[in-house]
Amino acid sequence: MQYIDKPYIDEDRIMILIESLSALNLPAASIERYVTTAMLIQIALDTHDKVNNANEPLKKQQLTVLAGDYYSGLYYKLLAEVENVPLISSLASGIKLVNEYKIILYRIEDINLKDYIHTLKKTESTIVSKFIHFFGFNHLSLLSEEILLLNKLLREKEKALEGGSSYFFEALKKFIFPTNQDSFHQLSNENKNVLIQTCQKYIKQTKDAILNAKEQVKLNELMDQRINILLNQES
Repeated sequence: MQYIDKPYIDEDRIMILIESLSALNLPAASIERYVTTAMLIQIALDTHDKVNNANEPLKKQQLTVLAGDYYSGLYYKLLAEVENVPLISSLASGIKLVNEYKIILYRIEDINLKDYIHTLKKTESTIVSKFIHFFGFNHLSLLSEEILLLNKLLREKEKALEGGSSYFFEALKKFIFPTNQDSFHQLSNENKNVLIQTCQKYIKQTKDAILNAKEQVKLNELMDQRINILLNQES
């Protein structure tokens, strides 16, 4: 904790995972175990993503890698204890896909902005989608993809506005101002506003997609309330 950040725990992701198990009448302990495994692998993937700043101290980079490995180890340990080999296989294929999507995101010169947003959505949602499909709650998949994308866009916008490093906004800059070599925070206020408004456009599109997908799914009261909060909050 002295060297690395606490992992980000997305409560909406937890909510979606629990909802996908709601019709199975599983014991609470089993639900907790399954949801924890899916969250751990997502946290492991997100933690490894943080090793991308060469200016950070070597010890911090090394410990971040080890933290990601530790979360992965906990994931495999828990799944081994529940002896669900098919789920391990399904999530492993999801991990492979996420890593392939991340390669696409890093090579943005090969895609356009629309494809970038789509790939970002898949990067955020593939583990959850694999989980949902494994347990047969397929109709929740589209809604969950949009919710997780919205949360990602909102977090990236918040980081950028607070002066933090946002790889999403750096990617936007490369798409919209391809000849400008400055980082986002070095841009003029006018150019920054262009990028912020572009992000805002995709936030609105994602909210609209959530609203449409929500009409196709019967949700419990808690999840319905949470989605309404997401749709109505200031962005």
